[in-house]
Order: sequence, then structure tokens, then C-alpha cells
Amino acid sequence: MNLNLPILNQLSNCKNLLIAGMGGGFDIFCGLPIYFELRRLGLKVHLANLTFSNIVFSKSAKIERTIPLTETLVGITCETEELPVYFPELYLAQWFKKEFDETVTLWCFKKTGVLPLLANYNQLIEHLSIDGILLIDGGVDSLARGDEAEMGTVTEDAVSIAAVSKLTQVPLRLIGCLGMGAERDISHAHILENIAFLANSGGFLGSCSLLKQMQSYQNYEKALLYVQSFPQQEPSIINSSIISSVQGNFGDYHLTSRTKGSKLWISPLMSIYWFFELSVVAEQNLFLSQLFLTETLADVLQEMLKIMQNRPRRIADKIPLS
Repeated sequence: MNLNLPILNQLSNCKNLLIAGMGGGFDIFCGLPIYFELRRLGLKVHLANLTFSNIVFSKSAKIERTIPLTETLVGITCETEELPVYFPELYLAQWFKKEFDETVTLWCFKKTGVLPLLANYNQLIEHLSIDGILLIDGGVDSLARGDEAEMGTVTEDAVSIAAVSKLTQVPLRLIGCLGMGAERDISHAHILENIAFLANSGGFLGSCSLLKQMQSYQNYEKALLYVQSFPQQEPSIINSSIISSVQGNFGDYHLTSRTKGSKLWISPLMSIYWFFELSVVAEQNLFLSQLFLTETLADVLQEMLKIMQNRPRRIADKIPLS
């Protein structure tokens, strides 16, 4: 059984597609089922992630066997020196070698403001001849406009969207979200309202579900569980919730001990991919216009705080399903 991607025609036209985790941490793992499906079809696909592994960029660490493109963009492979830190990109590269005897490069963007990230994307586009970018979000907070009652953790997502929105030389720029309902502190009724607006504006491109019978899903699950088994690789709540959903669990089910003591609500919504035209998502984002000249993440936080303090929020609402 294969993944029924509604955006397959667009992706198939790319000679070098970049799938990039937009929010950091384990976001790139949410793009793996798409990566495996496209590779099965013979397409050339590259992987990148906005990384939380700051040790990658530490000059004092002297990490061996990386591919440095800039001071804030490096390629990681299975041969990169292993360090006792949070480093899911490295263990994913090692999994590719172990599972398929394949050396896959994971391109790691350091968390910065928009200007350095844009420069890094331009560098990687030139290096790999990229003609399509699919930004991947673990969860759906990348769809927040900025006036929701609760909007989750939108900082890194906003930086990624802002940077990629400026890459007008790339013909295809899309956003994919996976894991709806897995995030806390987010107004899902408002996110659904945003999706309705995107549909009305022509920016919603369709959805599809992961099933446990799919080989692309099975590879993703194996990769995630392998990486999460290593010390200091704090399990991803969103990816663990996605796996729990695909496996048919429901309600307060805990795949990892990290969530014990909290109340989860695993549901089939978490196994659905949602796809969007990036330019339309960017147009509805109320933060972006103030972020384009930021250099650091601190600059981004300062600008976003100003906007949130001066802009009224939508009234909290619940989804009337029960």
C-alpha cells in the first residue's frame, strides 16, 4: 500500500526536492513517509532540519566529518563524530546506514533570525540545485496567523516560513503538517478556521492519511523508535502521538514515559497530512512583515512579542463535536 499524496504531481516535477523540518527538533521525521514514498518513485529528495542541536555549530567541539557550507549550516552523515548530546539528525543518518547501507546527508540549519536562515537556504539551493521545497511541521501551529487565543510554539515556524517565502527563484514551495491534535496550548478551532480561509484562498492543497500497512510509514516508525532509543534523545511527543494514532490507539495512551503524568488525547486526526501553498500561508501570517530583517532568534521573539501585545486575539472557542 502506497501513500496517496494529493501533491504528487507537483512534487514529481522537481529534479531536486528539499524536505525541510521547519520547527526544529524531530520535525524532519514527520517528512520521512513522504521522503520514502518519493524515493520509491525514483525521485531525488534531500533532507534538512532547523536543528536544536547547537553543538553542531560549536567551534570548540571540533566535530569531525561534517559538511560545512556556512557557519550556521552543516551537513551531517553517519560518519559524523558522535557526541553525548541531543542530536536526532545524527542518529537518523546512522539509521539510514544501518537499515539501507546508505549514506544520507542531513542538512542542519542553526536557529537564527530570518536573514541568516534565508542566506543559508540560498546557499543550500545553489549547492544542491534545489527546485522545490516542502516545509514540514510536526503539528499544525505553523498555520497560526498570530491572533489565535492560543497558538502553540510558533517562533521557529514563522522564521522558516518567512525565509522560504523570499525564495522566489524556487518554483515550488509548499507546507505539509502532520499530527493535528498532538500539540498543547493551541486553539484547534481557530486553526481549522485558518484552514477554511486557506481553502477559500486557494492555498489548501488536500490531505491524506498514514496507514500502518504502508511501507513508507513502517520505515518512518522504525527510524523514529531507533533514534528515540538513544540516551539524551528526548522522545518527540508529536511523533510518538502520530505513531500511537496510526497503530489504532485512542485517548489517554502513552507511547513514551515522557508524557506519563499528563493526559493525552490520541485520535485519528494525528495521522493525517495537510498540504498548503506556502505563499498563501505566508500572506495570512500577521508576524512575517516584522521578521524579515531579524538576525537572531532573540530579535524574532522581541518583534513577535510587540505584535502580540498590540493585537486583539480571537475569542477562545471549542470544536462542537460532543
